[in-house]
Amino acid sequence: MEIKYKLYPYPVLSSYSNDYGTGSFDVAIDIVRDGYDLRIDFLATLTCQSLQECIKQGTAKFVYHLECAQTGFRTVFQTNKVSEVYTLLNKSVNGKLQICPFVVAVDDLKGFTSPDFHEDYQGISFDIEAGCVMAVGKMVTVDISKDIDDLANTPSIFNISKNPDESCKQMLVDMSRRKIIIKLPLSDFYSYKALSTTPLAQPILNSLTVVPALVYVLEELRALPIQERSENSDTLWYKVLSRTLLTQFDCDIESEEFNNQNCLVLAQKLINNPVTDAFTFLTSSFGATGGDE
Repeated sequence: MEIKYKLYPYPVLSSYSNDYGTGSFDVAIDIVRDGYDLRIDFLATLTCQSLQECIKQGTAKFVYHLECAQTGFRTVFQTNKVSEVYTLLNKSVNGKLQICPFVVAVDDLKGFTSPDFHEDYQGISFDIEAGCVMAVGKMVTVDISKDIDDLANTPSIFNISKNPDESCKQMLVDMSRRKIIIKLPLSDFYSYKALSTTPLAQPILNSLTVVPALVYVLEELRALPIQERSENSDTLWYKVLSRTLLTQFDCDIESEEFNNQNCLVLAQKLINNPVTDAFTFLTSSFGATGGDE
């Protein structure tokens, strides 16, 4: 969605029209990475007192339209706060993200007028319906690059294999090789292979295998003295894992701060929190509905 010049049957505060003689509306938008996801910080500046009163009374709100043409992502959220934070999942966008800020009426306004109107509209009042735009800010376009190491999409650092020891009925993890080897009992391995052909089941498989494997690996690393952790640096899994933690989560494996990390939480973040998607798939597949506890 691109903001273009548009005529309205009532005055609208914008940079491309003179409907208002005084007053302005602008939004500072700052985007920072939060792990794999994006945190969008909004800070609105509105100098029109009549519109400020509408927001204060709850008859209008700041509205932000977010759209990514490449992925088909589109959402709108509204707030009555000047400062707002919105978390955008990384998988939702790729390429250009367009953000359009507005002030929008959320209730019908009867006889709206403003001393900030251009002199041509002074003394005239307007009936504005709920959902109508009252102010338009400048559109911001951000290029969202995909140069991150998503461990869930990097099968080269994991190897799911069958355990040749048929007496073992538990999943085992071997971190002594170039890859992280996840060994499954024979029947579980063939079940995994069958399910892996269904892309929508991948979050379930990641929750059952990759998450506990990463928890094990992270806890083993945390148990090592700091100076000994780099002994794994010749393995592919350590290179990818340490780089991803440092660049995406500001977490240095070879530091004291790593000792304070919650390994279960960190493992889930590293592969884009698969548990939520797993439950979504299961409830949609089996027709389950949530209820109060």
